Amino acid sequence: MMLKDVAEAGRGRWSLPAQFLFAGGFVMTTAMLAVGSWVSMRIEQGVVQSSATAAAGYVENFIAPLGDQLAGTGTLEEPVQRKLEEVFTLPALAEQVVSYKLWHPDGLIVMASDSAIVGQRFEEADDLQRAWTGEVAASYQELNDDEDAREAELGIPLLEVYSPVHAFYSGDVVAVVEFYHNGTVLAADLANARRASWLVVGSAFLASGLLLFGIVQAGGRTIDRQRRLLEMRLTETRTMSAQNDELRRRAVSASARATAQTEKAIRQLGADLHDGPAQNLALAALRLDALLPEAEKGSNEAFAVRSALDQALSEIRGISRGLAIPDLDSIGLADAIERAVQEHRLKAGTEVKLEGVLPFGTGFDYARKLCAFRFLQETLSNAARHGGGAATVRVAMQPQAVTITVSDSGRGFDPSSALRLRDDGGQGLLGLVDRAESLGGSLTIQSAPGTGTTITLTLPREDRTA
Repeated sequence: MMLKDVAEAGRGRWSLPAQFLFAGGFVMTTAMLAVGSWVSMRIEQGVVQSSATAAAGYVENFIAPLGDQLAGTGTLEEPVQRKLEEVFTLPALAEQVVSYKLWHPDGLIVMASDSAIVGQRFEEADDLQRAWTGEVAASYQELNDDEDAREAELGIPLLEVYSPVHAFYSGDVVAVVEFYHNGTVLAADLANARRASWLVVGSAFLASGLLLFGIVQAGGRTIDRQRRLLEMRLTETRTMSAQNDELRRRAVSASARATAQTEKAIRQLGADLHDGPAQNLALAALRLDALLPEAEKGSNEAFAVRSALDQALSEIRGISRGLAIPDLDSIGLADAIERAVQEHRLKAGTEVKLEGVLPFGTGFDYARKLCAFRFLQETLSNAARHGGGAATVRVAMQPQAVTITVSDSGRGFDPSSALRLRDDGGQGLLGLVDRAESLGGSLTIQSAPGTGTTITLTLPREDRTA
């Protein structure tokens, strides 16, 4: 079964390398995309943060001197506004900073390159809140806030930076400068970084995949060789099994024919003994008186010879009766069973119950009918001698076999001691076992001292054996 299961498991399926190429390719591609996206995102965050920090430091160099002057209640004095405007118009900043806003707490814009939003309050973004804690916060191409409408219309990549402004003496954050740095160069740097990261990640996964595929392919070749070897052995096993089945069928058929021929020869021998030597001895006994004188000595001699002839005739007739069996060729298995039971009733004078459904139909040849007949003769005879006489015969039909069970409530016996040749030359239960097994059947014995005996014969149909 193992050879069959392994061989059939290899059919109708992809090879191991093909399965790995499909499943492994899907898994590794998914993993590569996930890892590549994560690495690219981390690189982008790092580049954006480093660029923002550098830009914030650069801007803070110009705005830091005004830190103490930016603290207030929400308005800037005109000199301070003018100085801030001058700072953001310096060529060094004007080339990179396209827009700016100055935030006071509570989302108030006190100064901006877009004068239309000065004095308005907006919901504080997350980056703005971080800047109030003293951190430099930045985002790239995320112009989704209400105050970013003007910058979004510019149509260029922008780095949005929130830089805290500290008081000179106290170091407290007194304002936040939000400025928009021209991200054209940054966009190119990010594209190069993404390209490099995807190239590294893709190359690593491709090399790993090729290495693993090579290992799996080598294992797949080994498995294919083993599978072909198993299929070859399976074919050889099936061929051998078919040959064994054919040999068994022929052996059973030959055994059945030999048994039938032997029994027929024995039956003929019994008939010949009855019709030949027995008749001649009877005739000799009748003619004996006419040949010997009537003297006392002659009478004694005649009496001795007649006694010997009568004893020989009785023995020959006993042998003839023992060898005689009914003509099973002309009756079915059901009739053979009934006849065996009826003959035992007449011979032993004991009651035998016959229960169950008798087997009708084909599938039971002469050898099988003879086996059932001899089985009933032997077991019923044993029941009469050792089981108190009463016995029960149960017959059960199965789809491909018939079972005949003989049970009694006698003293029982040890089955292992009974499976041997009898002292009188008979075969007993051992002969029944051999006869049943030669036809592909079986004989089971259930008995123990003091528990009675149950013996079951299982005979397969002739077509089942074939």
